[in-house]
Amino acid sequence: MSASGPRFALAATCAGVLAAALLPGARAGLGLVLVAVALAVAAALAGPVPHPLRAALLGALALGLAASAAFRDAGWVVAGELAGALVLASIAMSAPLHWRATALASIAALLRMPSGARRVARAAAAGRSGGPVAKGVALGRGLVLTGALVAIFGALLASGDRAFAQLAGDVLPDAVALDDLPLRLVVFGLVMSFAGGLAQAATVADEPARRPLLRLGRLEWLLALVALDALFALFVAVQVAVLFGGDAYVRETSGLTYAQYARSGFAQLVVVTALTLGVVASALRWARTEHARDAAVLRALLATLCLLTLVVLVSALHRLGLYEEAYGFTRLRLAVHALLLFGGALFVLVIAALASGRRDWLARATVVLGALAALAFWVADPDRRIAAHNVERYQSTGRIDAGYLSGLSADAVSPLLRLPPALREQVLARQRARIAGGERDGLAGANRARARARDALAEGGP
Repeated sequence: MSASGPRFALAATCAGVLAAALLPGARAGLGLVLVAVALAVAAALAGPVPHPLRAALLGALALGLAASAAFRDAGWVVAGELAGALVLASIAMSAPLHWRATALASIAALLRMPSGARRVARAAAAGRSGGPVAKGVALGRGLVLTGALVAIFGALLASGDRAFAQLAGDVLPDAVALDDLPLRLVVFGLVMSFAGGLAQAATVADEPARRPLLRLGRLEWLLALVALDALFALFVAVQVAVLFGGDAYVRETSGLTYAQYARSGFAQLVVVTALTLGVVASALRWARTEHARDAAVLRALLATLCLLTLVVLVSALHRLGLYEEAYGFTRLRLAVHALLLFGGALFVLVIAALASGRRDWLARATVVLGALAALAFWVADPDRRIAAHNVERYQSTGRIDAGYLSGLSADAVSPLLRLPPALREQVLARQRARIAGGERDGLAGANRARARARDALAEGGP
C-alpha cells in the first residue's frame, strides 16, 4: 500500500460523511458541490494517474459541471450536468487516447464501485497505527461502525416500543431524525464506494480497438461513399432553394406552410446527422486502404460527406427556428438546439482530423468539446432563456402557454415578472408557493437562482 493509501481512505470516508450529512432531504444546491470537491480531493489522493495534466483539466471541467447545482434551479439541467460530471470524472482518472478505452473509462467508476469500496477498506486497514492520518482513519472507522449499529438497532427498538421512541425523540436534537439514519448510511456507502471507483478507474487500459475481421475493398467503399455524397449534394441543393425561396417556394412545391414544413422533416434530419457520424466511423474502421492514394480518396469522400452534413445541420436549425417562431420555446426544443450546435462543432473536429490525416487526438478533443458544451449549456441558463423568449413572443403576438411556463424553475422568475399582473400571478403561483415562503434552503441547498428568485418575487409583485 502506498503512502497515500491512508490519506485516500480518510478523504473517501470524509466525502461519504459529508454526503450523508448534507444530501438526504436537501434540495439540490451547494451541498452537491461540496461533495463533488470532496470526491475530487479523494481522487487526487488515490495515487498516481497515467496522465496528470489531462486528469487535472478534465477534473476541473467535471467540477464546473457539478457547480451547476449551486447556480441553477432547473432540475432537468442540474441532473444532466451532474451525470456529465460523473462520466467526465471517471474519464479523467485514466484520460485515454483511444475511443474504445474512452468508452470504457466513462463508466469505469460506476462499474468498479464494489472493488472501489474494498480498496477504501484496504487503504483504511493500512493506517491502523502511527501518525495523525492513521488516527483520523481509525476515528472514521469507529464513527461509521457506531452510526451503523445505532441506526439499525435504534430504528428497530424505536419502532418496537413507543416509550423508547418518545425518549429517543426527546434526547436527539431536532435536526436529527432516527429514521433518517439508514438513508444517510446508504448515501455514505454509495459516495465512499464511488470515491474508490474513481481510484479504480485509473487502471483502465488505454488500448486501441482490435483490427476488424471484415474489411471492405476499394470498389465497395468507393461506390457507397460516392453515391452517399451525391445524395447529400442533391438534398443540399434543395435546401438552398428553400432558404432563398422562402415561404412562397415552400407552398408551391410542398403545399405546406413554413412552420408545417419545418416540423415535417426536422426529426429525420437529426437522425440523418447521427447516422452520418456512424458511417464515417465505420468507413474509417472497415475500409481497406492499401495505398496512400486510397487513404487520401477515402478521407476526401468522408470530408465531403461531413461538409454536406453541416449544411443538413444548418437546415435542421433553420427548421427548428421556424417552428420556435410559430410555437415558442420549450425545454425539448432548446435542448435539441444545443445538441445540433454541438453536432456541428463535432463535425468540424472530424473534418479537421480527416484533413490532417491524424485521428489520434480526436477522442480527447471530443471529450473536452462535450464537457465545454455541457458547461456552456448550464451557464446559458436554459429556463431563463425559454421564459424570456416566450415573454417576448407574447408581447409581439399575444400568444403564450401559461400552463407550460408555470412549470419552469426558479431560473425563469425574472423574465416572467414582465408579464401583465393577472397573467404573471397565474404563471408564478407555483414558484411563490415553492420558494417564496418561510422555508429556506440551508447550507446544503444553498442556490443562487432560488435566492435571486425570492428577491425578485418580493420586489416585483404583490
